[in-house]
Amino acid sequence: MPPILLHDKQKTADRVMHRAGNTKRVKNLRAKLVGVTRPPASDPKEPAAPMPVVDKKLNAGERRQTSFVQVLVFELRVRDAMTSPPITAVTTDTLRSIQNLMKAHRISGVPILGDDVLVGLISIEDIINALDEGHINDPAEIWMSRKIVTLRDHFSLVRAVAEFDRHGYGRFPVLDANNRLVGVITRGDITVCLMHQLERRAEEAAAKEAALVAARTADEKAHRIVFNTHVKSGDFESAGKLSQRIREVLRARSIAPEILRRAAIIAYEAETNIIIHSLGGRITTAIDAIKIRIRAVDEGPGIESVELAMQEGWSTAGPLARELGFGAGMGLPNIKRCADEFSIQSELGSGTRLEAAVFLHKAETKL
Repeated sequence: MPPILLHDKQKTADRVMHRAGNTKRVKNLRAKLVGVTRPPASDPKEPAAPMPVVDKKLNAGERRQTSFVQVLVFELRVRDAMTSPPITAVTTDTLRSIQNLMKAHRISGVPILGDDVLVGLISIEDIINALDEGHINDPAEIWMSRKIVTLRDHFSLVRAVAEFDRHGYGRFPVLDANNRLVGVITRGDITVCLMHQLERRAEEAAAKEAALVAARTADEKAHRIVFNTHVKSGDFESAGKLSQRIREVLRARSIAPEILRRAAIIAYEAETNIIIHSLGGRITTAIDAIKIRIRAVDEGPGIESVELAMQEGWSTAGPLARELGFGAGMGLPNIKRCADEFSIQSELGSGTRLEAAVFLHKAETKL
């Protein structure tokens, strides 16, 4: 059986509200109404429609999409999905006025306030019961549900979904940290919020992809190559891979051997410094028609004295690095000697940032 759409439910509810003057008709339509209207937040007598179940037999693309939706449900908060400000009434309002309020706003439950504090909730079921007994002009405080389950606006949507499944309600009033009513959330609100977020993320991804394509096109026009290398602390086996890659790129561009060698030495020494002395880091290499730029940024712990570190033979390398043939204290001096442009900044507890550049068509060698 296909699901009953929300507007179909509301149409049925509206018809019942219009026929409410005839008690006999209310009795005849009552069972149908319960089956098609969204239940109130605090009325356990009406089971809520279950959340959509994802078919377990999904292809790879659908599984990825479901996983992303699950991430969104954890990231988003109730305040992101709720309807705010909520449509409310007060304890002295008659059920007739609340009936008209429901019809005007196409809702099936209204929170009731007393001195600006949430004290109850009137549902369509409450309206029908009052009509059935001829008390449609009674004040809300006589018929309202007083045992109300609420959500906090900072709750995650995954928590909200769990509460919907646990209590079987169709909506929850939402309170802030000061216990003030700030909204109402329904299952439909969660679905709409997720759809909006998916659309926004898709637009952002498309914009990012377009920017990357534009940047890549510009780089190609400028004959520019940029690659990022993540360097792990203690990963001695990877030492030299970056310098080898730089050699291959520069050799393909027919760069003079001595300039190629200087660039490779800078990359090698920068990479091994991160491996030996830091908690890990990243090296960005940019090669264009004029020069090669190498920027090495690590995650700490930083250099206590840059002046000492620039002296040949000064090293703080541990015994393992020395046993493997590293840590001779020549890294930074070699980088400075090979570079046409050189700078280094370091702060204890933060890390070190090193930048070096070599002009690709400079005739003289610095070695």
